Amino acid sequence: MRTEVLVIGGGITGAGVARDLAMRGVQVALFEKTDFSGGATGRSHGMLHGGGRYAVKDPGSAEECARESQLLRRIASYCVEDTGGLFVGLDEGDLDYMGFFLEGCRKTGALAERIDLREAFQREPRLSPETKVAISVADAYVDPFFLTQGNIDDARDNGALARNYCQVVSIERSGERVERVVFRDLRNGNKESIVPEVVVNAAGAWANELAGLAGLSIPQRMDKGSMVVINGRMVNGLLNRLRRPSDGDIIVPSHSSSIIGTTSIHVSSPEESWATSDEVEKLIRETSMMVPAIGDGRAVRAYAGIRPLPEVLTDGREISRAFKLLDHANEGLENMISIIGGKLTTYRLMAEKVSDLVMSKLGRKAPCRTDKEEIRPPAGSLKPGGTYDFHWGRVSRKYGSRADEMLRACQARPRGREMLCSCEHVLRGEAEFFCDGGDVKELSDLMRRTRAGMGYCQAGLCLHGMASVLTDYLYQGPLEMLEDFKKERWKGIRPVLFGDQLRQEMFKLYLDASLALHGGGESPEKE
Repeated sequence: MRTEVLVIGGGITGAGVARDLAMRGVQVALFEKTDFSGGATGRSHGMLHGGGRYAVKDPGSAEECARESQLLRRIASYCVEDTGGLFVGLDEGDLDYMGFFLEGCRKTGALAERIDLREAFQREPRLSPETKVAISVADAYVDPFFLTQGNIDDARDNGALARNYCQVVSIERSGERVERVVFRDLRNGNKESIVPEVVVNAAGAWANELAGLAGLSIPQRMDKGSMVVINGRMVNGLLNRLRRPSDGDIIVPSHSSSIIGTTSIHVSSPEESWATSDEVEKLIRETSMMVPAIGDGRAVRAYAGIRPLPEVLTDGREISRAFKLLDHANEGLENMISIIGGKLTTYRLMAEKVSDLVMSKLGRKAPCRTDKEEIRPPAGSLKPGGTYDFHWGRVSRKYGSRADEMLRACQARPRGREMLCSCEHVLRGEAEFFCDGGDVKELSDLMRRTRAGMGYCQAGLCLHGMASVLTDYLYQGPLEMLEDFKKERWKGIRPVLFGDQLRQEMFKLYLDASLALHGGGESPEKE
């Protein structure tokens, strides 16, 4: 197999690079060793930064975020909820920081305006009565899973090959060039090879490991950020504490929940991506100072992502969130590029800069179009008979221009309009649609594409329904599939086993035992 460009890594950066290059007419192949958005992208809080958070300590990142967040509102409107946001000050230290914050925003172009406290409480009724100052900013929420999938779909529509569960196992060099890349298809275990003209390393926290296969080394620091999912929307817009970035200073409204975060802890391996009970306790304590209701809410899950940052001898909070583009020609490998750092908000800009360098290496010219063309234009007006307008809205927000196609598929299937996940209002036909597409290997893949299992019960009530859909497409036994999914979800549930969530998990335990007792533990029957 030959290709002009091989992109390794299927997070938002790799997906963005594949889309950009494919739109420029380049032959592109993208390989991801797990599932698309299965790494740091899918473990973010989904905050679309308006720039304020970095305006004081990292003005370069603030300027990039200010520009790119406005652009993403236009080109990815289907998965952006333009909530707005507030920075709130609670004590004298916060008030002292306010002047630096407003000046930093002014210099970097990050929109920020001090508002009257009466207006602040109208916007956020659950704000702490201790709030002394509020500044309105242009933050928003973006769904990282749907944004990544949209880029993958667009890349494919423009001729790119995108394959998940393909792990690179060796990079063969000939002098100063990568000659061949060998990968293993994790669905069947077969080894294959591809001959690229240029290789783009977009492997995130695994970038140094991948570079090592080519005899290179990337100075990189791995920084763990933990977050907690709170049941229900505690805020209407994003809230930030008016201080230098610290642990527990963000609250993000996300679909039917609120995500609080985040920590910054140095780790030695990208595999150390789990939250601890101590981190959960600290995040709840800190964020409840802004919104006391957080302390009384039900924490349904905790998770962590690994930020790949340029290696410097300083605390993770002090490292710039700007990205770094590495041309390995400087190290004797002419046709390999690595991209590290950056943020979800700036992924499109990162992809543009990578693609510009790739085009130069290919000796070709074509303009970037990703800053002008929408990823998924708004859907049409099709509404399926018998389905509530609310569900139409949910489908449209998730799938954009593919919503019509999705709803037609749901209508055409015998059980397509059955409710699969009541927490997230996912129809069975949505799950069947993605299973037919070939990318879904595990239950987690289904969850990332539809949000089934992400809601209040954390798949407690929809798990077996999800499994029954996937049975016809399995690459492993159904019981093994169920156990693997439960083990993975347990990593996020274990740190929040207290209060109401502990009672919830006990209920799920008895429910599973009851199903097994009455034969529900047998393999789901095929349709």
